[in-house]
Formats: sequence, structure tokens, C-alpha cells
Amino acid sequence: MFKIFRSAGVALALSVAASTVVAQDVHPAQQKVIGVVNSMLELYKEEGVRLTNDPEFLQTKVDELVVPNIDFESMTKLAVSKFWTRADDGQRSELVEEFTQLLLGTYTDALSEYGGDDGGESVAFEAFRAERRDDRAVVRTNFKQATSSDVAVWYKLAKLGGSEWKIYDIVVDDSSLVTLYRSGFASEIEKSGIDGLIKLMKKRNGKT
Repeated sequence: MFKIFRSAGVALALSVAASTVVAQDVHPAQQKVIGVVNSMLELYKEEGVRLTNDPEFLQTKVDELVVPNIDFESMTKLAVSKFWTRADDGQRSELVEEFTQLLLGTYTDALSEYGGDDGGESVAFEAFRAERRDDRAVVRTNFKQATSSDVAVWYKLAKLGGSEWKIYDIVVDDSSLVTLYRSGFASEIEKSGIDGLIKLMKKRNGKT
């Protein structure tokens, strides 16, 4: 299953844990990630078959449990990089909308493939290490499988509005989700402009 996340570039691996190892007192950012993992875990225990067979129900639960914890605008800005400042307000809105749909579409496909089976998987949270900036955090985890090597997954979070922590990037085995998209986006923008990238994402999202 981890091959799905690696090949797709989607490291929103919030549902693959069969169990979690947590401490009682943890940093708020780490608690945020633990909460999402545990919520998805409980959901798969209770509704695994339905999640696999009912795409509409799966999407509803992803919107409820995952989407509020992701800063899609910041992810889009980082993926588009220097070209973000060249986009007008309308283009920025479309970039965020289409990139969000692209990420969530790939993620829900990966969840459908997972199916909630217990394959001896678990996730261990490493001890939290403070960053230089108080409004930034990295939650480090290791996903373990009985039949394959461990996968290091790091969640990068930012504190928004002085209070709420949200994920803005995920790194799987040293590969950043944002970076994986950045080079492809830059190439498309240089070839076809910002509108060309929007058109390409719309096509991938099944809108054209």
C-alpha cells in the first residue's frame, strides 16, 4: 500500500496505522496529527467495508476528518513557488481549488485501495523536537509493515492565526509532497503559462 503513496506523490497517509504509539503529554501539533490518525483508524475499524465500496461516503468522511487539518492554500503556494506572485486573484483561486481536488482525489483512491485490512501495520510517533520558529512544527513518524521496510513520514505544520495548527507539507522517505509537484508545475507554467497549469489540473480532475 505504501507504494501507492510513493508513486502518487500523496503522503497524506493518515489511515494506514493498525495501532499508534503516543505519549500522554505531547506538543499541540503532534496531538493534531495523532488525532487525525486515530480518527481515521477508528473509522476504518467500524466502516472499513463501506469506505471501500461507497466513494461518496468515503469522500464525506475525508472532508470531515482530514480536510480541516490541511492548509491547501499554503501547499499550493509552495508547489507553484515563484509563479504564485505572477498569478492574479482569479488564477490563485483556481490553482488552490484544482490542486486541492487533485490531492484529495489521489488520496481517496489510495484509501479505497487500502480497504482497512490489518496487514500488521503500525505507526510510531517519534519524540517531538522543537523547531527554530515557534509557529512551525514537524511531527515525525515511522510506518511499519510486517512484510516490507519501514516508511518514514514527516508532517510539517504551521500555526495559523496564532492558534490553529495545520499541515502544509508531508515528507515520505525524504520526498516532499510539495517538491514532487513543484518541478512539474514549473515546467507546465513555463510551457503553457499559469492558465495552462490550471487547464492541466482540470483535465486530471476530470473536468475537461
